[in-house]
Amino acid sequence: MVCRHGLGPYWLLMLLLDAISCAGSDGKDFEWPNDSIGERTTERVAAAKRAGKYIACQVCEQVVLSKLPRPHDQEQISKFMGGEEFSEQMDDVKSTCNMKRLAKTFKFSKLEVVTQPDGTAVMRSSASKSEPFYEEINRSELAFHWKSFAVEHACQETFRRGAAVSSSLRKAFDRLAGEQSREEEVGEQELKERVRSAVKASCQRAKFCKASVKLWSERSKSSVAGRAAEL
Repeated sequence: MVCRHGLGPYWLLMLLLDAISCAGSDGKDFEWPNDSIGERTTERVAAAKRAGKYIACQVCEQVVLSKLPRPHDQEQISKFMGGEEFSEQMDDVKSTCNMKRLAKTFKFSKLEVVTQPDGTAVMRSSASKSEPFYEEINRSELAFHWKSFAVEHACQETFRRGAAVSSSLRKAFDRLAGEQSREEEVGEQELKERVRSAVKASCQRAKFCKASVKLWSERSKSSVAGRAAEL
């Protein structure tokens, strides 16, 4: 890929685009393990934990959304959150981050772990639009899928203190309920966007997700500074 260094009034925008499109083009690409199932090695576990730091917020959002009643209905969601079941689920990390449950959630949403040459990782829709692979057990020392472990690790670390997320969610949906009571009926798509926004903000209350946001911010600043230095 050829990097373009724009000049003129839009130089900052061009730098940002370069930072994304030319990541790793300086020959210092990060070497990720291959995607296939293999022996559980120190290298594969380290790669999974590295990826987990970058995908933490996306994993949190998808896990929380999978727990909410569908189709999204304000009254049903508020009722669900006010009950004991929601608190119990959010506090039960073992159940929430059970690998079989996570595999089902991310297969259904067709989201897979996509690694980048610069050492970062994101959750992205499967390129083939088919179900991505996730190992539902992933406890074998000989048949280990590190990308599945990346999702599991991100989930466990994020929900280790799930109270921060659940408390923020309740407050967010209480505000949402108040807004809706003062407005005319909200359309399905707008409600869905509000729900997603509330979930995203609540996930960022989790310590591991906060660290992920900071990590992405630092990477972005570093990439832009590097591109600027080359001008």
